[in-house]
Amino acid sequence: MKIKLIALLLAMLLAFAGCSSSNGPDDKIATINTLMSKGYEMSQNQRETINQMLADGKKLVSQGKTAEANKVLDEAVKLLEVIAETDRFNKSE
Repeated sequence: MKIKLIALLLAMLLAFAGCSSSNGPDDKIATINTLMSKGYEMSQNQRETINQMLADGKKLVSQGKTAEANKVLDEAVKLLEVIAETDRFNKSE
């Protein structure tokens, strides 16, 4: 039952992320910063990965590579959304 619930929540998150992908890099950076400030439980490796993606996205934006930056930042947002949902699920048990 838990696996089905998690799968459903992840599917909803991915659908939501797809709908919100029209935001520009600055909006995505703001979203990442907001999600990171919420204090969701995550591993050190996840935190480092997100920080690296954020740095890479900012670097690409500064180089004028908006499409590439959007891809990197989208992945970071998706990862954070999964982390947030997992954290909420774990706390609800």
